[in-house]
Amino acid sequence: MREYLILFCRSVIAYFVLLFFTRVMGKKQMSQLTYFDYIVGITIGSIAAVASVDKDINVFEGSFSIIIWSILTILISEVTLKNIKIRLWLDGEPLVIINDGKVIYKNMKKARYNIGDLLMQLRDKDVFYITDVEMAVLEPDGKLSILKKAQKSTLTAEDMNIRKPKPGMMVDIVLNGNILSRHLQQINKDEQWVIKKLKSKNINNIKDVIFAGIQADQKMYVVTYDDSIEIDL
Repeated sequence: MREYLILFCRSVIAYFVLLFFTRVMGKKQMSQLTYFDYIVGITIGSIAAVASVDKDINVFEGSFSIIIWSILTILISEVTLKNIKIRLWLDGEPLVIINDGKVIYKNMKKARYNIGDLLMQLRDKDVFYITDVEMAVLEPDGKLSILKKAQKSTLTAEDMNIRKPKPGMMVDIVLNGNILSRHLQQINKDEQWVIKKLKSKNINNIKDVIFAGIQADQKMYVVTYDDSIEIDL
């Protein structure tokens, strides 16, 4: 019984120390989690967990370690507010991933950000065509900020009583140099058809294609290591 009482006291102490310094460090830990914040958060949480259950560690020593980590985090936050170079080194900087409907692959590679991540985050923002995007920026916290092209506003089309074509999802047909045969069956096409369309734009090697997809507007959108293009079907 005494052991459970000790464990209870240790947990309560570690909990309130962690709660206090989480509040002191501010809401950035929750709302804008960068690489640096991620590492700090995991480390402080691990220290609190060990201090609350490991009998070989003095709970006050564990709490003192939490205090040191928290104070260092607060001090570094103050420094980065005044020094932009240090802030960019710790948090990273925004990267333009799409500009005028074209994917900038070198920036994706720099961020170790693949085409699947891009498509997923676009769909999460109700964007199903890359060509609808004027600009997309990958923020330091990993979120994708999107600016749609002005002419793609659905409100404007409805206000002018313009009948828009039926929307649909893009069908992925090439991913990282590999033709997706099952997806081609959905649109009744074969691999030779894909190769022929790519050659029409001087893309002779399928391995040069990072991504290719068929849009509902009957256009193929292709991303290579050097450029992004549209091909009429």
